[in-house]
Amino acid sequence: MQKILIADDEEDIRLIIRLALEDKGYTVLAASNGLEVLEKAGAEKIDLIILDAAMPKMDGYEACRRLKNNPSTKDIPVIFLTAIDMLMDKKKSYRLGAAAFIAKPFEINLLIEEIEGVLRNGKS
Repeated sequence: MQKILIADDEEDIRLIIRLALEDKGYTVLAASNGLEVLEKAGAEKIDLIILDAAMPKMDGYEACRRLKNNPSTKDIPVIFLTAIDMLMDKKKSYRLGAAAFIAKPFEINLLIEEIEGVLRNGKS
């Protein structure tokens, strides 16, 4: 069973995504800030991370940079899911190694399709 880490500071967003992913058979972990992302990614075998850009304690960009610079987490695919939808933010996400960028508000079915595509293609 594949394990997905959802990192978003909004509890409602985490819950919506968690329920949809669990319904598809995924194991789901959650984090509310970038420091938790690093902690959980280092302690668990994570297959994919859904990462919000704007979070407390450490933003998603810094968390992604640290994940990609760590040999033990560098191959975990990251999908940015964020309300920050500017071209420079998308470019920054991809430059940091993100596999995909999805803007909020989002369609849950499209997010699931993107997750399944990234996992199937092994993008990191």
